[in-house]
Amino acid sequence: MQKNCPQLELAREDLMEMEGLLCEQLSSFLSFSGHALYFPTSRAPEEPQLLSRERRLLLPLRRDDHLLGVAMLHGVKAREARPLLPFLPAIAGLCLENLARAKAMRTDSVTGLATEEALFAHMENAAERLRAYLEEPGAEESGPAPLHWLCMGIVLLRLGNGDSVVRRGGHAFAEKYLKALADACREALPSDVLAARVGRWEIALLFPASGRGACHKLARAALTRMEAVRMPYPLLKKPVHPRLCAGHALYPQDMRGTEMHLEMHDQARLCMDRARLAADVAGQEADGAQAVESRIMPFARILQEGGMVLESLPLGRVRLSLGRQAKAREGMRFALWGQAESGSPRYKGELVVLHTRDTDSVAEALHLVDVTCRPEVGDRLTLLGETPVLSPDLDEQDFSAARPAIPDAAVAVQEQNQRAESAEGGKHAAAACGASASAVPQPAECAGGLCGHGDFLNRFAVEAERRNRFTLCLLRLEPGNSDAGDAAHPDAVPLDGMHDAANRQGIIETALSVWRDALGNAQNLPQPMAGRYGSNSLIFFHPDVEAQALVSLYEGVCGELSSRGISASVGLAGYPFLQFRRGEMPDCALKALEYALLLPAPKVGVCNSLALNISADRRYSLGDVFGAVEEYKLALLADEANAMAWNSLGVCMAALGRQHEARRHFTEALRHGPDKALAEQIYYNLGTVCQGLGEKRAAARYYRQCVKVSPEHQFAHIRLGQLCEQGGRRAEARRFYEIAAALEDARPGAPSLARRHLARVAVRQRKGGEARELLHEALVRNPQDAASMLLLANIYLDSNEDPAMAELLARKSAGLHDKPEAWETLARALRKLGREEEARVAEAKAVLS
Repeated sequence: MQKNCPQLELAREDLMEMEGLLCEQLSSFLSFSGHALYFPTSRAPEEPQLLSRERRLLLPLRRDDHLLGVAMLHGVKAREARPLLPFLPAIAGLCLENLARAKAMRTDSVTGLATEEALFAHMENAAERLRAYLEEPGAEESGPAPLHWLCMGIVLLRLGNGDSVVRRGGHAFAEKYLKALADACREALPSDVLAARVGRWEIALLFPASGRGACHKLARAALTRMEAVRMPYPLLKKPVHPRLCAGHALYPQDMRGTEMHLEMHDQARLCMDRARLAADVAGQEADGAQAVESRIMPFARILQEGGMVLESLPLGRVRLSLGRQAKAREGMRFALWGQAESGSPRYKGELVVLHTRDTDSVAEALHLVDVTCRPEVGDRLTLLGETPVLSPDLDEQDFSAARPAIPDAAVAVQEQNQRAESAEGGKHAAAACGASASAVPQPAECAGGLCGHGDFLNRFAVEAERRNRFTLCLLRLEPGNSDAGDAAHPDAVPLDGMHDAANRQGIIETALSVWRDALGNAQNLPQPMAGRYGSNSLIFFHPDVEAQALVSLYEGVCGELSSRGISASVGLAGYPFLQFRRGEMPDCALKALEYALLLPAPKVGVCNSLALNISADRRYSLGDVFGAVEEYKLALLADEANAMAWNSLGVCMAALGRQHEARRHFTEALRHGPDKALAEQIYYNLGTVCQGLGEKRAAARYYRQCVKVSPEHQFAHIRLGQLCEQGGRRAEARRFYEIAAALEDARPGAPSLARRHLARVAVRQRKGGEARELLHEALVRNPQDAASMLLLANIYLDSNEDPAMAELLARKSAGLHDKPEAWETLARALRKLGREEEARVAEAKAVLS
């Protein structure tokens, strides 16, 4: 039983660290007044030596026949110590065994680092010593004053893909790899840094820090060493690519004032939670990042530039990743950043926090540069109007990527919007003070001018409640191709007009003038209300008018603006519409505007069934299947004959695994007479659903209908070939695959799915050479085609030609797609090469994958 116990190791540095515990153990056997530890390199005593005249005892500390050091005990009583001399080696061995067990209790068995509880105990002990020293500086202290612990830093290092390493290499390999990372982490750590394992894939470093710069420097050095670790997976022979990130927090700088009254037990864990939160944000930043600096986040910087949009909510609101834990509060303003096609940050507007929760918050848009570029999941945030809270040592160094600067034009437009809102607010306040006017002015008061964004929304909220019918209009403006416009109008706007705030304001004024002229020529239209809606858009409220009645008016406005070199798009949303509430009409107008952007000039769209269909398509593309289903149903409520909505609803049901409902929706789409392009999609979708339901005859019938409508539909030919192959009609299957291959040849560079299927038919027809040739062609087109690699590996194994090549192909296929058949083929190849142990591991992987 003793043989099964793990070896409890002890080193000289452990003696120094646990010197107090060692003396406490020895004092149970004999009394002494002082002590010292020595580590002689030569002439070390073999046995305990009592120096009676000097009242000293030299006690060798041996463990497993290895001398760790010598303890010199002062003030020893000779009469007490002399009888114990024969037993002192055993006493010393017992004390060292206790030290080893004490070390094992606070050491992680996998990494050899300290445990989480040991780290917290160290932090609490340091804080307690510091507090005692500050309360009574003159008290006797065995060591130097602990003032260096006035500021403590916690750096949390995280392996983000640890679970993936387990899936690919197994638990034993993952522990071995984690130990290698831990060894690299502590390889060059300063002596005053305590390294501990604090989670399954996390390592924490606790040390007396002079500021955030010291934390950042330590994290950067540790990540660099850990990333240099290269260890291949057991069977795949591919090196592990770790996804490492780090967060750090300072004690007490990152604590709130009231939290300092808590017990140190709670404060230590709160500080760790903040370092962990910073690591969470760094992990979000680390996706696709190569530089070490971009994968380190201080807790104090989370609020400034670590926020992101988590979810889009109704009524134009969003959920943010910043909550009370990150010190976010109501009223804070953030710049919103998307990503341009080039990958550079793109300024999208400004958000304000309405409500904060513990880990997230709700915000709404104060200002958008482009109303069609709404906040999206993953957009980044930077804090506005707040003093930086970072310590100088971090700000002075180039530790992170510079925060993107808000474009000057966007700033100028924001200032103009704020001035417009302030001016409007001042006029209305003066009117309210001069007379007994109502708190909210009538729309006519705003007709001569232009309301600011916030002022318009406030007026709209009141006016909409008074009306049983109204229309909201969004007019989006962009510089257009002004070649013809320059000849027709001297006021035509240059192509780069939107890049300058003054020119942008000129475009707004030109559009407003054109709109007023068109409104003056119209008859029997109630006076509307106008306002700003973003930097490039205007919004209009038309009371007691239906949306369809305004289409001709805004088509004329768009035509006139086009002649002046301004590209205009209009979205119209009329109330009442389905079950949408009055407050949801701005969202409906945005849906109509997105629809209008897809139309030919003049781009005027009404929020109808097609607009809802396009909005639902957008939700589906973002992965919100259930939200898309609800919006497709609304589109069908608006127009039951919308074949596109029926087809899209069927696609959603198929994605949710509800095949029978999907088939019913596809059949309904066919009943409403779709055009050729849509009919082709519907027939193919019906064939796919029927094939999934096991109705092969119906599936073949629909695939043939698809080919009849569109002879160039490659996948329909492949599906027909699969059905023929499953029915044993290999010659017919080959014919369909050859047609699909010919269609592939017409598009060079596309992956060759048909050749893979042709190769499988050739194998069953005992044409191995032809199959290999086809698969080589498929791999030339797509070198990452795991299925072709696997099929080629099986051909090599079945023909007993080249098991080494089969092993290489199967290993690469398993690395690309973790599928049981890939591991089974790899096991066959390894067994043919005589590597039985590796083959058993591969078979186990096949069962687990």
